Amino acid sequence: MMKVEKELAIIELEATSKEEALQLLGSKLIEQGYVKENFIESILEREKNYPTGLPTEPFGVAIPHTDGDMIHTSTIAFASLKNPVKFLMMGTDDKLVEVKLIFMLALKSPDDQLEMLQKLMELIQDPEMVSKLAQIKSVDELNELVEDKV
Repeated sequence: MMKVEKELAIIELEATSKEEALQLLGSKLIEQGYVKENFIESILEREKNYPTGLPTEPFGVAIPHTDGDMIHTSTIAFASLKNPVKFLMMGTDDKLVEVKLIFMLALKSPDDQLEMLQKLMELIQDPEMVSKLAQIKSVDELNELVEDKV
């Protein structure tokens, strides 16, 4: 189980674009020393070529990530957005998803990354879970919700 640290979560994040949301969340990881300085550029660049927006119900979820060589210490950052921002849908270059939840993976090993992606995909297939995640008020609530699932 990987817990989300208090310093790596933003509840009710106010952002007007996916770039702004990713920058605000990514800078938490940089500030806390989990990732290298150019982590955010790397995430944004990868998002252009391999979008991570998922059209889950009732809100879209994004799982941005990048190569392990950008990471000092493996962890996950999380944001719930006050108002959704548009991400490109995974596997497309023209479909948009209104994303309200972001799980930003900062994982060193490709195997860990794949495993975490699979666990998160499973978790967010459940509309009730997505609704609950969008309503959390604290990181403790988040960790309780996903405990034993990721």
